[in-house]
Amino acid sequence: MGHPKFRIVRKGRATRHLDFVLRESRMNWDKVVKNVNRRVELQPPACFLDPQGREMPEISDDWLIAGATDDRLTITNTRTQHQTVLAKDHVHHFTSNLIRSPDGSDHGFLVLQIQIFIQGQIVRIRPCIRPGERLAPTAVLQISDKWVDMTYPSQANLSQKLGCDPQALAWCRQSRVAGLVAQGVAEVILEPDGAGRANRLHFRDSPEPQTLVRRLPPKQ
Repeated sequence: MGHPKFRIVRKGRATRHLDFVLRESRMNWDKVVKNVNRRVELQPPACFLDPQGREMPEISDDWLIAGATDDRLTITNTRTQHQTVLAKDHVHHFTSNLIRSPDGSDHGFLVLQIQIFIQGQIVRIRPCIRPGERLAPTAVLQISDKWVDMTYPSQANLSQKLGCDPQALAWCRQSRVAGLVAQGVAEVILEPDGAGRANRLHFRDSPEPQTLVRRLPPKQ
């Protein structure tokens, strides 16, 4: 066992360090909330996604600090008018931007601990690995249509690949698929094809093509 006095000193240093961190955090937030009506660039910039979830070209927009409370910050994108609320722990720090405003009064940077994603009118956030570091969006699964023979599921041992009961797989007329999926009684099978790609499976039948689905168990 170590000497008791040594343990007390270590504890005291840890406590002093924690007090320092908390004091710096309070001072930083006080600095942020004093900048209401100032325009800031976000670091990392907000990531815009198209309707398919693919990343669009990056634009470092100006955001207006529209309002602030003791633990919330409301910001508005001056170009798109998207608005979102940041919690206190979403903001790492504020710093001025002397290039755009020589006296530092009008523009600044808001370094965040979250990545903002914008898709249409929907705004989502995910935590960054490090403050101000860009976070890539979730990879979009590329789906193609693959025409096969009616016996393809058994020939390709598809149920084992998908980890499902082979009796749950069934061909369904395309005109009925959307309704069954909406009712929650079936889902369209997507066969993985590697590198973020998958195939919807169809076979040509009369009077209309059929699509492979999986019957879902009844909801409890």
